[in-house]
Amino acid sequence: MGQRIVFVGAGAIGGCIGSYMVRAGEDVTFVDGWAEHVQALRGEGMHITCLEPNNSFDVPVRALHISDVPQLIREQPFDIAFISVKSYDTEWATHLILPYMAPDGVFVSLQNSINEERIAAIVGWGRTMGCAVGAIGGELTAPGRVSRTTPIGNRQHVGLKAGEVHGRITKRLELVTALLDYAVPAVTTTNLWGVRWSKLIINAMRNGVSAITGLSGNQRDSIETTRWLTIRLGSQAVRVGAAMGLSLENPGHDLDVLARAGEGDKGALAELTAQLLEIVVTRDDSQRPSMGQDILKGRRTETDFINGLVALRGAQVGVDATLHARVNELVKQVERGVVKPSPDLLADL
Repeated sequence: MGQRIVFVGAGAIGGCIGSYMVRAGEDVTFVDGWAEHVQALRGEGMHITCLEPNNSFDVPVRALHISDVPQLIREQPFDIAFISVKSYDTEWATHLILPYMAPDGVFVSLQNSINEERIAAIVGWGRTMGCAVGAIGGELTAPGRVSRTTPIGNRQHVGLKAGEVHGRITKRLELVTALLDYAVPAVTTTNLWGVRWSKLIINAMRNGVSAITGLSGNQRDSIETTRWLTIRLGSQAVRVGAAMGLSLENPGHDLDVLARAGEGDKGALAELTAQLLEIVVTRDDSQRPSMGQDILKGRRTETDFINGLVALRGAQVGVDATLHARVNELVKQVERGVVKPSPDLLADL
């Protein structure tokens, strides 16, 4: 019998990656809290739209609303649970699915930020794994419809890195990585905490700025003032990670160049600017980070778990990350509706 897999959270990332597993013949169940989305999945399946039209596809899926989960008690337990909800929903989502997991079932954080500790507090470190999501972007555009906003590219470009919290390569890690590889090139890592923070650097330099300004990813990186802010944010996040003793890995940019660019090194700034502008050419104009999507949809962001986390860790290790603290507070004002998103809000930053 194959592995029974459940995705708690069937949004842009969970819904997308899980659908590739379904298409490959894996036994996958989606659990989600958006009733209209679940109804669409039950009736029409999941529709994945890609930048390359010939890669788009539809697939029938099994979907449950969170209120339907208790019916799982009559079924065989799940072997793998991908937790792919917002960071602030991590604990309840883990508690929700725990009674329906096999005794040795593994929980994989497939989320922004670094939530493995929250999951482990509920299920134990021995059942907790993590995955850093790299070269895959998407948006849940309507019930039952996910749009991939970054190109699929070739099989040489790693998009996901999965790891055990203890850093060893295990059979279950290899199994989880093979499942993820259906959607985007995935590899195992012995450096989960380093790759987690490396990806957080990218989220922390992009997400909050788009949330505050209302700009898409391409607009944000094309405008000098907003691009400079992202670089400064990235620089601080690199320095915090290094001070924490983490082994940082290249998440798409040379992190030494990023750190120096944000500190005013002209050569590094010119090099990084060229890289960011190259990305604009390949990225879909509709792409915007998840926190920017949250603001458009009038919902809570993950700012406390992204810019807020960098600010917190910076204070703990004595590295200046006050710019992240200021961005975090400004995002909160926008999400509460105190101010409207606008590039003008960055004047004091």
